[in-house]
Amino acid sequence: MCEMKAKAEKRAFLFGFAALFLCGIGDWLIGYDPPGGEPLIYGISNTAITEVPTWFYILSLGFGILSGFGCRAFAPAMLEVLDELGVPKDSKAYKAFHFGLASAPMMFVSFHAACCIVLLLMQAALRAGLDVQAANSVFLLPVAASHLPFLLWCFLCDIPVTAAYIVFVLKGRLRLPKAALVCCPLGTSLLAKVLGAVLLAANSKVAFLTACGESWGWAFLCLAFYAASRKKRSEAEGSEKILRRRGSSE
Repeated sequence: MCEMKAKAEKRAFLFGFAALFLCGIGDWLIGYDPPGGEPLIYGISNTAITEVPTWFYILSLGFGILSGFGCRAFAPAMLEVLDELGVPKDSKAYKAFHFGLASAPMMFVSFHAACCIVLLLMQAALRAGLDVQAANSVFLLPVAASHLPFLLWCFLCDIPVTAAYIVFVLKGRLRLPKAALVCCPLGTSLLAKVLGAVLLAANSKVAFLTACGESWGWAFLCLAFYAASRKKRSEAEGSEKILRRRGSSE
């Protein structure tokens, strides 16, 4: 039974990692802007998106939906790992982590969908001959209204999960090295933003590849919890072997 549970947990974490990793690639597809074009909606986008294949945004939308299923798979597995490691359910860190995990599936799907749908509509409008100057004032309010609630929701998920995870690592709850602190939503996101700023300053054409930071932060969070679970299991198996040896020697 324990072996079956371990296999189910492994599948949950690996599926979650794969789903969120692909979601990060979906972020690349959203962030890609061919060179040239005029700033659109005061720099939020660019008229060059007319040259982006429409399937970029459709595929990205699919990856965003997949990420929701990934979150639903790894969330209960993470909480079970915390229970096995003896993290009190009434602690502030546990409650904060639980809140972020419960909100993550719908947050990923809705935010990703909003971004992709807005870009698809803007692309269609530009291809139909939309006046770019008029678009700045016409599109600004709808884009802000559709993105701001989901952006706030994103932070309401990322901040408590990141803060709680840092507490778990620093207090040794997960038995992970301090270097694992980066394996969380805001940790990887911060690194990606620093790297993105450097690439933009260097006028690099691949700066859009750093857009995956937050999604990959959740993906690597899966691997961190999987590593913590395996370490706990190996420690338990080691203790059992020692007890068996002692019992046989007596």
